[in-house]
Amino acid sequence: MKKKPAILLLSLLLGGEPASADPVDLRQAVAEAVQRRPRVEAAAQEARATAAAVNVARAGRLPRLTLSESFYATDEPAGSLFVSMNQENLRLSQNADTYNFPPSRKDFETRLTLEQSLFDPDIGYGVKRAEKGKALAAAGLRQTREDVAFSAFCAYLEVRQAEAALAWVEGSRAEAGEILRLARERQAAGVGLKADVLRAEAQLGRSERMLIAAENDLRLARRGLGLALGREDEEVGIVASPDLLPLSEPAPGPLARADLQALALSVEEAELGYHQGRAAYLPRLGLSADYALHDEEMPFGTDAGAWTVRAGLNWELFDGFRRSHQLEKAAAERQMRGARLREASWQARYQLEEARLRAREAGEQKFVAAKELAAAEESRRLLLERYEVGLEEFSTLLAAQEALDRARFENVAADSRELLASGEIAYCQGTFLQTLGIEGEDKP
Repeated sequence: MKKKPAILLLSLLLGGEPASADPVDLRQAVAEAVQRRPRVEAAAQEARATAAAVNVARAGRLPRLTLSESFYATDEPAGSLFVSMNQENLRLSQNADTYNFPPSRKDFETRLTLEQSLFDPDIGYGVKRAEKGKALAAAGLRQTREDVAFSAFCAYLEVRQAEAALAWVEGSRAEAGEILRLARERQAAGVGLKADVLRAEAQLGRSERMLIAAENDLRLARRGLGLALGREDEEVGIVASPDLLPLSEPAPGPLARADLQALALSVEEAELGYHQGRAAYLPRLGLSADYALHDEEMPFGTDAGAWTVRAGLNWELFDGFRRSHQLEKAAAERQMRGARLREASWQARYQLEEARLRAREAGEQKFVAAKELAAAEESRRLLLERYEVGLEEFSTLLAAQEALDRARFENVAADSRELLASGEIAYCQGTFLQTLGIEGEDKP
């Protein structure tokens, strides 16, 4: 939850500044984000739950063994007769009243029951669908890791850009101070105007305002990096990673994006659901066996015992068209997921091509911005020398300083765009963690 400005200001005044942490490089930042972010933990636990669901489904193939104990008391003629027979103490009588008006009888029944399914398509398809769900959750975990890693990469670049922006703003402020000094010296010598001094002071004020904003931008960027790494209320700085930036473009090949793999698995799961719907018209075959003990006086007694074995077939011939409607629903679900997969594949290929074009564009813009910066720095240097000897107007010098500030900003922005575009290529390809060389370092 974001703090309100007043609350944040109050916390700063009371000394409640966010804790500062040791700086990290890009690989450390990405690896820590993948290990610490709650999103990854949630996805890992979901994958763990779906793995357990596979074992739950497989349990349907195993026999079920149940032990039960029940108490039964009655003076109903038929019930009393059956109690006597189950307890193996039936005594024949010539008097019908013995059977028509029997005394109340009680029975403790201990029963051990074994049930085994012999043929049930729902069990087999249930296992297959659970296995697809497990694979789908694993793909979701991989995609979550990619998302978290890329968000940490973007946060790292934000800090990098903010540091570069602060550096050039500080340089601009120093240059504005130098211009103000020269303007005051020329005014004191009687060769400069008061208006020039005022304009130089305004230029210095503008640089100071930019410096305040740049310092706050850097602090917020470091705070955002701490959040991306799973650290609460910490400002995290960075160290340079020249061996990793810009990222090398992955070799051309099929997309390895986990989100597309998850969609493909979802289509396969829907296909299994459709075939399961068709199998609903088949009969079910099962086997059961039990052994029962009966006792008149106490539970778990052993006065009399008997066993039973049953084999049965259950075939639902008509269910009010329920199965046909479910099959129609499964077919529509299969078509819907297939259409989503095709749409996502088209979008993914477009995003990858766009990332490659933007990367080339960013590289060209960086080259042009560097040339523009060099020209602006040289122009400002020459105009400053001419202004010192009275050969140039002050307004021309200020215009050159403003052009230099713009060139510096564009150079910093172009550098950040190139780095971001190179990372987007790997992210759209589905190989961002692999490109950084930390694929598989974190196991759920």
